[in-house]
Amino acid sequence: MTDTLLSAALAALAADAEMQRDFAALCDFGGRRAGTPGEAAAINFARARLAAIDAAATVEQVAYAGWRCSVAELAIADGMQLACNPLLGSASTAPAGLSAEVVDLGRGAPQDFARHAREIAGRCVLVRHEYPFSAVHIHRRRKYGWAMEHGAAAFIIANPLPDAGPLAGSSGRGGGVGIPAVATDFESAARLALKGSGLARVHLRVAGEDYAAQTGVVLLDLPGLSNERIALSAHLDGHDLAESALDNATGVAVVLAVARAFAPLLAKCRRGLRVCLFSAEEWALAGSREYLDRLPASARAAIALNINLDTVGGDAHLTALTSEFPRLETFVRETAAAAGMAVATYAPLMGNSDHYNFARHGIPALRLVAGFDRPDCNIKHILTRGDTRDKLAPGEMENAARLTAALLAHALTAGEDDMAGLKQK
Repeated sequence: MTDTLLSAALAALAADAEMQRDFAALCDFGGRRAGTPGEAAAINFARARLAAIDAAATVEQVAYAGWRCSVAELAIADGMQLACNPLLGSASTAPAGLSAEVVDLGRGAPQDFARHAREIAGRCVLVRHEYPFSAVHIHRRRKYGWAMEHGAAAFIIANPLPDAGPLAGSSGRGGGVGIPAVATDFESAARLALKGSGLARVHLRVAGEDYAAQTGVVLLDLPGLSNERIALSAHLDGHDLAESALDNATGVAVVLAVARAFAPLLAKCRRGLRVCLFSAEEWALAGSREYLDRLPASARAAIALNINLDTVGGDAHLTALTSEFPRLETFVRETAAAAGMAVATYAPLMGNSDHYNFARHGIPALRLVAGFDRPDCNIKHILTRGDTRDKLAPGEMENAARLTAALLAHALTAGEDDMAGLKQK
């Protein structure tokens, strides 16, 4: 049955004229940062698109630690203003700001913190952003945590690419204890780097406000022959600096297209499909964390697999991050090979998208991502002003949609033992 199901789904995808229009519409809403009108418009749009498939589409409200910022300024001692974008959830400085010397830790790896451990307390730590999808990537939130552990007064992360502006991203503070955290650009970081025997000195001012926020999870449940479901997910939200086109209008547009293709085919499938479009993903995965944490245990147990699409355009090469479920890696490779499609796999669990929250509940989960270990591709533009629709090449989303369809068709129809085996570690 898998081959017949996949053939029908691929034919529907080939005839689908809506995927590119959905992608453009999401980009038109801007960066879609959680808590903004752009995010609200994207949630309403996604619900309407799913309701066009089945009127049962709903929006479920979930709570997260909201934050808004009115001031973010970074200047060197002579008063020259530097590029400055606050990380989501940054702690505030005193109203007058803080003045401190800057310790440049380069990449900001553990050995960099260890080497400069005696110099960090009371100073601003400067580190560099890294290409996010690689086997050696160190996430900014780990660097932020190390800066706090060493008593830093503030945290500055710089874009390593010239002429690319500052970065966006989350501090991960979530309303808890933290230090001021901002991003800057390559050129500003060069001004702050160690010169001779002296340390640069900066004045930093951040005025933020924590508040109890809510956002929506857009859901559509399409039953099969049992109560088991395959969860197909993506995140709607992004950042203010650009259109959040690659990250993650691509994933949402592909999820919508795949859902349209499979909806009329599910009645005879062993499992049903649950579409989950999350927000507040850029806030340390807060939306999916809240949704899954409060989902009844029986409902979580009924999710046989999560296929999460996040940044599936920007490069032609796709990788499935299989979250330390060994049989899931085999499942992905064998499914792709049987369909004549190409995909790489990466086994270690990565907490870089909503699949992580499925995986930590013991649900086999993968993230499909473009450009893994390919730092020169267009994925390098995510989290910057360069994440715009022109970075998507023709055929990239279509390629991701076909691979997603192959994985989904297999998961919907596989035997009970085969799917249960995916949970084994």
